Amino acid sequence: MTCRLQPISRASVGLLSSLHRICFPEDPWDIRAIVEILGIPGFFGQMAREAKTPVGFGLAVDLGKECEILSLGIVPPRRRAGIGAALLDSICFEARMRGADSVALEVAQDNAAARGLYTKQGFSVVGHRRDYYCQAGRLVDALIMRRPLATALLAI
Repeated sequence: MTCRLQPISRASVGLLSSLHRICFPEDPWDIRAIVEILGIPGFFGQMAREAKTPVGFGLAVDLGKECEILSLGIVPPRRRAGIGAALLDSICFEARMRGADSVALEVAQDNAAARGLYTKQGFSVVGHRRDYYCQAGRLVDALIMRRPLATALLAI
């Protein structure tokens, strides 16, 4: 199936909350949390759809010289289909267009699949947050990962 990305709008808060619950059942964000995130100055994001079905999202914020990915989720049946890579590429492209030099994110230390995706997409570990996530009643450390963004090509 072909994945289509579209910018996230305020009209999609209910859908985003439902998708977040499907992607992260241990710690879902409710509608109120999504509304707050969309209201952060510098917020931007993308939703991935196959046909008319939403299959993933990426939420980010522009912090100036760096953008931070707040959440990136793909519905379980569509993981490992290239949707996460497409969302990351789109967010990194938007970050570069906004003038950022890098993109950062946090990922659960025990989430090998996500860490593999991020590493493949050019992110590397730059820090650590102890007991950052609560998953199934236990605390999990987070790794802080960063991807430098390519600068404009030099004129020859």
